[in-house]
Amino acid sequence: LIENSDDPVALFNSGFAVDADIRHSGSQMTMNVTGEDGPFNADIASGSGTVKMAMSGDQMSYDGTSQAITLNATGAEIPLPLNFTMEELSYGFAMPMLKQDGQQDFRLSMTLGALSIPEMLWGMADPGGMLPHEPATVSFDVAGKVTLFADLVDEQAMEEMEAPGELNSLTLNSLLVELVGAKLSGMGGFTFDNTDMATFDGMPRPEGAIDLNLKGANKVIDTLVEMGLLPEEQAMTGRMMMSMFAVPGDGPDDLNSRLEINADGHVLANGQRIQ
Repeated sequence: LIENSDDPVALFNSGFAVDADIRHSGSQMTMNVTGEDGPFNADIASGSGTVKMAMSGDQMSYDGTSQAITLNATGAEIPLPLNFTMEELSYGFAMPMLKQDGQQDFRLSMTLGALSIPEMLWGMADPGGMLPHEPATVSFDVAGKVTLFADLVDEQAMEEMEAPGELNSLTLNSLLVELVGAKLSGMGGFTFDNTDMATFDGMPRPEGAIDLNLKGANKVIDTLVEMGLLPEEQAMTGRMMMSMFAVPGDGPDDLNSRLEINADGHVLANGQRIQ
């Protein structure tokens, strides 16, 4: 029997824990809302999916996946019916709950996989079909370490403290953005010196680097200019900015960039100091 069940800190320190693993073959939800602006209707459905949740004195985590998602929406404020599909939605996070000696791990990730935009919307933005209409993907996975100064389940301590902890390190394990024919990917990481809050004006001084690769950006810019959606002067400014922060990669429309902050607090792009 766990005592002090009305005290979250004592509850977790007494061994309270939750561990759940839920799997389903599909889901469907219908919304019918009438407000001041008129009605709004939506149908959301998905294929198989999973939900995993764990909570204990060490850490809280929550992870989920869904496949074959569809969204159909109509409403008084929506000029035309919206029909979106997505092959995959996944998300996850984990964070410490109670303070301990030393640093603790955390993580955060999300994937919006193969999101298809309705051709009706593409017809409004790109009636000539000049841009690629392939599904878009956005995905990231970050992890790091923090030091907690108080238990996050201690409501009084949260109210009394300005900051419940400090960030010690942050790692970008993966980054992927695919949209209208361009692709951005990256990875890297930084550590943070919390004893130096002056170099970056109140922020702990980071040290490390992130490597980015961008494919197809110039082609997208050229297409937007040809479509009349992007003025030539703004396109030129954008290309100048890319040339400042990136160097040519292996392909004809391939750019690489290494953004680094060194031990002296200098910000460098591909070895050239920019701050």
